[in-house]
Amino acid sequence: MMKKIYLLLLTIFIVPIPTFFGEKLRYFLYKKLFKNVKGSFKIGKHVNIMGFENIEIGSNIYFADYSQVFAHDNGFIKIGDNFGMNYNSQLGASFGKIVIGNNCAIASNCVLRASNHNFENPDIPFREQGHNYGEIIIEDDVWIASNCVITANTKIGYSSIIGAGSVVTKDIEPYSIVGGVPAKLIKKRK
Repeated sequence: MMKKIYLLLLTIFIVPIPTFFGEKLRYFLYKKLFKNVKGSFKIGKHVNIMGFENIEIGSNIYFADYSQVFAHDNGFIKIGDNFGMNYNSQLGASFGKIVIGNNCAIASNCVLRASNHNFENPDIPFREQGHNYGEIIIEDDVWIASNCVITANTKIGYSSIIGAGSVVTKDIEPYSIVGGVPAKLIKKRK
C-alpha cells in the first residue's frame, strides 16, 4: 500500500515533464500502477489518470498530452492493442464501464462518458439527484474523429467511423459511417 502511495505522489512531479525523457519516466512509474498492462504504452505530458487500479491496457497504447482517463469510484476501463487517443480527449468511466477493442483511434477533443446526471425531478437541482451509470463498448477498428461525444449505454460496431462533431446516443452497427447530432447513418463501408 505504501508503495502505491509513494508512486502516486511521484506522478505529481513527472506528469508535466515533456519529451522522450518524460514519456519514459511515466512508462516506468505508471506500469506499476495500472491493473494490467499487456505491452508498451506512451503517455504524454499533463495527462490526468485516476483509478489506475481499474484500468487494463493492451500493447502499443498512446494517450496524447492533456488527455484524461478516469476509472475511479469503481469504474472500469479496458483498452485493446494499437490504440491512440489524441490531445485533450477524455475517457470517463467513474462508476461506469468503457471497453475499447483493438486498432481503435480517438481524435482530439472527444468525450466518452459512461455516466450521466439524473434530472427527472424538476423540483430538485440536477446536481442533487445523483447519477446513472452504464457502459460504452467500442469494437475493433473504430475511428472516432475530432470533437465527438459518446454517451453511456452505447455500442459502436466493428470497423465504424464516427464523423467529426458527432454525438452518439444510440448503438452504431458494424461498418457504419455516421455523423451529426445525434449521429445518424451516412453510409455503410461494406
